[in-house]
Amino acid sequence: MGATEDDNPEKADIISNLGVVLDTRFKCVGERQDLEEAVSLQHFADSLTPDDSPNKLSRLSNLAGSILLRFKREGRADDLEEVIGLLTRVVELVPDSHVHKPGFLNNLGLSHQTRFEQFGNTTDLENSIALHARTVELTPDGHPDKPSRLDNSANSLTARFMQLGKLEDLENAVVLHARAVELTPDGHPEKPSRLSNSGSSLEIRFERLGNLEDLGNAIVLYAHAVELTPDGHPNKQVWLNNLAASLTRRYERTRDLKDLEKAIVHQSRAVDLTSDGHPRKPTLVHNLGAMLQIKFKRSGSLDDMDQANTHFAKAVILAPEGYPNKPTLLYNLGNSLQIRFHKSGNLQDMEEAIRCSTQSVELLPKNHAELARILRSLGILYETRLRSPHAQFDDATHAMDVYLEAMQCTNSHPLEQLRACDQYAILLSEFSHLFATPPQLTLLDAYKHALGLVPQCIWLGNNVRGRYTSEELPVIGVVVNNAVTAAISAGEYGLALEWVETGRAVVWSQVLQLRAPLDDLRRLHPQLANDLDHVSQTLQYAANSSSSSLPLSTNAHKIWPSLEGQTQSSHTYALEYDKLITRIRDLDGFEDFLRPKNLSQFIGACTSGPVVVINVHEFRSDALVLHGAGDVVHVSLPDLSFFRATDVQSQLWDLLRAKRFLNRSRGETRDEHCDGDDRGGRVTAMDPPDMMRKILADLWNWIVKPIMDVVLTLSVSQPSTALPHVTWCPTGPITFLPLHAAGIYPKHESPNTHSQTIMDIAVSSYTPTLEALLKPRTKATAGDTEYPKALVVSQPATPNCDPIPNTRTEAGIVMSLIEHSTPLDDTAGTIQAVLESMATHDWVHLACHGVQNRADPTNSAFALYDGKLTLSMLMSHHLPNADLAVLSACQTATGDEKLSEEAVHLSAGMLNVGYKSVVGTMWSISDYIAPEVMRVFYTVMAEQVKAGGELRPAYALHEATKALRNKPGGMNDFLRWVPFVHFGLWTELQTRLLLTFCSRRRTCIRCLTVCLVHYNVFLQCTRISLFILYYHFLQQVIKYHWIVHVYDFVVPCFYQPDRIAVPVQMPVTAIIDKCPSP
Repeated sequence: MGATEDDNPEKADIISNLGVVLDTRFKCVGERQDLEEAVSLQHFADSLTPDDSPNKLSRLSNLAGSILLRFKREGRADDLEEVIGLLTRVVELVPDSHVHKPGFLNNLGLSHQTRFEQFGNTTDLENSIALHARTVELTPDGHPDKPSRLDNSANSLTARFMQLGKLEDLENAVVLHARAVELTPDGHPEKPSRLSNSGSSLEIRFERLGNLEDLGNAIVLYAHAVELTPDGHPNKQVWLNNLAASLTRRYERTRDLKDLEKAIVHQSRAVDLTSDGHPRKPTLVHNLGAMLQIKFKRSGSLDDMDQANTHFAKAVILAPEGYPNKPTLLYNLGNSLQIRFHKSGNLQDMEEAIRCSTQSVELLPKNHAELARILRSLGILYETRLRSPHAQFDDATHAMDVYLEAMQCTNSHPLEQLRACDQYAILLSEFSHLFATPPQLTLLDAYKHALGLVPQCIWLGNNVRGRYTSEELPVIGVVVNNAVTAAISAGEYGLALEWVETGRAVVWSQVLQLRAPLDDLRRLHPQLANDLDHVSQTLQYAANSSSSSLPLSTNAHKIWPSLEGQTQSSHTYALEYDKLITRIRDLDGFEDFLRPKNLSQFIGACTSGPVVVINVHEFRSDALVLHGAGDVVHVSLPDLSFFRATDVQSQLWDLLRAKRFLNRSRGETRDEHCDGDDRGGRVTAMDPPDMMRKILADLWNWIVKPIMDVVLTLSVSQPSTALPHVTWCPTGPITFLPLHAAGIYPKHESPNTHSQTIMDIAVSSYTPTLEALLKPRTKATAGDTEYPKALVVSQPATPNCDPIPNTRTEAGIVMSLIEHSTPLDDTAGTIQAVLESMATHDWVHLACHGVQNRADPTNSAFALYDGKLTLSMLMSHHLPNADLAVLSACQTATGDEKLSEEAVHLSAGMLNVGYKSVVGTMWSISDYIAPEVMRVFYTVMAEQVKAGGELRPAYALHEATKALRNKPGGMNDFLRWVPFVHFGLWTELQTRLLLTFCSRRRTCIRCLTVCLVHYNVFLQCTRISLFILYYHFLQQVIKYHWIVHVYDFVVPCFYQPDRIAVPVQMPVTAIIDKCPSP
């Protein structure tokens, strides 16, 4: 080479080729000297090549590639600056049509992203995203580099999501990573990298949306990447770190210690494989510290805590100035020191924790997605010191300021903002006397902000299972409970009621929102209505789909068709749904479209009687009674504490578990009162009747009697012979308690003993939400007859279940009492047959096994002949004729104590799919008792159908359970008659009319409609000489003295129409008298 003259055109080629060879050998062997010589030779070759030379592009590109390798090895900032400058020159010199243009764009995009990762300049990130997008656009399908370029584009979008929290970036990244994995063949050297990147995007989405399936699939991908990577590979520690982190995260959700132990092993190995000068070392050391800290929380060992602090501190020391992850390193070191402060009481730990967290906040950009979490943590540190003997005078102010700032971090996770609102409000309520000037937000202002964040916390793009198993729901429940209590304390009872509704059955509300009628929107903006209808239907289907995590040994690429076809589709449609809602709310007259209802809109929930909402809090308990006058009446419950509520709930559930009423099938004949295996229930010294008597008495004294004393003083519109009706909407720990049976029951029954119970003074129903009571009460029947059509399903011998032969007897009883009924017995009762028949019937009676699945509430089910009819299946169907559902099965209204505010049981599910009224069971029922109850129930219902007008299942069930209770010895057999409950409202059949013609003149009657709305009747008819109301309707008018409200009685004819002015509230007979004669 030395003999070659500088102006010899071959010299530059020779030098460049030698540099490429040394570069290649470095990649294979890793010898540093080879890389240094390669860089030097590439510089020399570039200097010998003029700008107009056809080889200039390759010289610049090769030089940039070698310098980039050196940067990755040694982390020298000047190397990265030089690489970006070189590649920018290349891109400017090359036209888009050049075959290598996509490659140059890709390398420049990577360099900008690397500089962003090192120094945090968001301009680099934006440049990287634009360059990678252009690269993918210019790279044809089938090109061998297409997978890597897709992967790089996804990485840049993920990085921007981490900065700004824009969900659309993350969704696009997941799709691109999935495509990259799909296009990369097995055995390709980049396969581990693409698997890991894809897993990382799924794990990030899990953190944002809480779907555990995303995390499970991420673990599959990470493990496969580790398996494919040999020891000594420079990225081995990266794959190990990702696998360890995801295992740790799953441990935090499932508490499986094996996951945590595996994580620590993998992370320790990653740290050992990395030199101290490596840019990744601080993060790897920090992550090991985090895992040891989690282990300390499980073990309580101070040795684990000290090791964790050591690793956190070392990570901060290893991180140079400008290190992108330094804010996180400081934040976690501060948290670790705070934990040790609680253990040791060492003030120095607290001071250092505050310093670290403050520095972390200062280093983060103001629009960073993690800012709210770190600010909230800093506020907790100030508040912790405020509550300690070491408090400083400005701790309260500092805590309030950072909480307020966290509340306003719109790029952060909504749950972090919601938590900050709650902590702001709690601090203000306890320490308001410490503030010299009034805080910027009042207590109620903070909670108004918090409640507005609830819909954002539980994202519509997740399937229903993912939403129920997310970490957000319990947090929302606590915050809403605090907010409602604050509103009640301030005397804002209407606001408190609205807030209760906001936090109740969040997932149900989302499902119902997707089914909201769009008539007004379709009339004025048909295209928007059609678009929203399409997106809503797609989300309804996707919400009930689920995919299972695969075992680690499964080929990772096989998960992608499911993820891309289901999860990604639902996420994309959820984003589109949000955009459509925003557009609609910008239209005149649609500003409140699908927004939460206000108090005035809830008055319609009281058409069947008062609705009682009960709120139980650590500091106070209250009832809010909504009644027809439009007022909210407050009832204080001073004897009901949160401890008492949880204790009585535990007593009931322990009793039911001990006697197997929570896991016994309907078909078992075991005596309810016998001793035996308690299946984990707490042993009690009291007999079941005595325990139930005590529980029901406590509920009466603490809750029901104080409320009913007030309710009975309200004006309740009921027939004089009927008991008043009350609908209970309990929250928190009393959600699963039998308020409908509360009372003082004598131990020994005799003619001289009397009970004092709710059943003696009122008829009870339940509702999961006020919204569930706002359905139209007037019900058109499914067929041509005025009578409802009933589907009767009986399963006497379901495969793999205990036989329940009396279901056939029960079905026969229903069929004999309800004239228009269709049986599906035994083998005919398949999932498909039942679903199809439910769509064409008004009523459904399900006499079968019920299955409550607490691990996955959406898989709670009815056991049919060929499988389980699950709640998720029902939720994906729309039943236009749905009116009454009778669930004569076990545990159809049991729910889940961990999700008390969500009403995840079959009875609520039937309300959700459209049934207005549901009869269910709070625990297991006897196969011998069910037919007795149903005989009385349907006898009363048949009488109501015959009479016309209102159908009141709550009253029918009241009569049925009263008959069971009044049997000899029946009153104290609580476990038999108490579990039957009614949910929802009752309906009114459309009354049919019998029309006659005047004998003197045959006038054509073109239209006559009667619409019943509560006790009001609106009539429209043509010119007629006489009309006679249907006999049963007239009977009801006479019996209950109904008043007809007619505001404009119009008589259109073939000629000049006559107009008859009818005074408001004129009796029906008077209207008949004023009809014109022929």
